[in-house]
Amino acid sequence: MSLSKKYTLDRIEEGMYVFLEAPEEMNQLILPTSTFDLELNEGDIVNITTTDEGYQLEVLKEETLARRKEISALLEDLINRNK
Repeated sequence: MSLSKKYTLDRIEEGMYVFLEAPEEMNQLILPTSTFDLELNEGDIVNITTTDEGYQLEVLKEETLARRKEISALLEDLINRNK
């Protein structure tokens, strides 16, 4: 049996990934960075599937890029309002 959920990587601290479950970002999933054979960055949106063997991770590149563009536009808007 497997269970798949979407998360945002909130932070990396002391060798641990701290993921927040999307979309409410209230529930945390904390996993050692050694769990996955790839490098993740804060803000990455991922799909994590829990299986009997462990965890499988898929980085949702398009969603991550769209979110980063959205945040960048919001920050630029805030900066321009204060000029």
